[in-house]
Amino acid sequence: MQITPATLLDFTVARPEDLPLVMEILAEAAAWLKQKGIDQWPSPPNEHWQRRMAEAIQREEVYTVGIVKNRFGIVRFTWADPYWPDDNLAGYVHSIAVRSEMHGQNLGGLILFWAMMKTKQEGRQFLRLDCLAGNGRLRRYYEDQGFSYQGEIIDQDYLAALYEREIG
Repeated sequence: MQITPATLLDFTVARPEDLPLVMEILAEAAAWLKQKGIDQWPSPPNEHWQRRMAEAIQREEVYTVGIVKNRFGIVRFTWADPYWPDDNLAGYVHSIAVRSEMHGQNLGGLILFWAMMKTKQEGRQFLRLDCLAGNGRLRRYYEDQGFSYQGEIIDQDYLAALYEREIG
């Protein structure tokens, strides 16, 4: 499927019955990243990740992305994040993943744009996210998308690079 500027993407809150689809998309993305030598997520996703995504779906934080019934991406979006101060100034993006055949069509950028608009509609000032600090490629991508580096945080064995973008 080819995405054009006129394509209207649909962001739908995932339901519990969507967990297999969410995990399938996440597993595909994790495998693609692993092939590139990037350990962003476990490949295949382990039981912890499945439980984590199931809980996020229950909290209505996970969205499937696609066109009508063709779902080819996911994003987790929240209004709070333990890595950041609870300042009510931001929306938070996590776990962006798209199917391999959809790469190269700026879907990540479109998902980030959707998150910025969602954040702006709530009157919040920043869109924030984190990624594996050692994932230089993803860090450059976020910087190219207008995000600025805000520091790092250690969460057990995970070193996260923190980024934010001011919403104009």
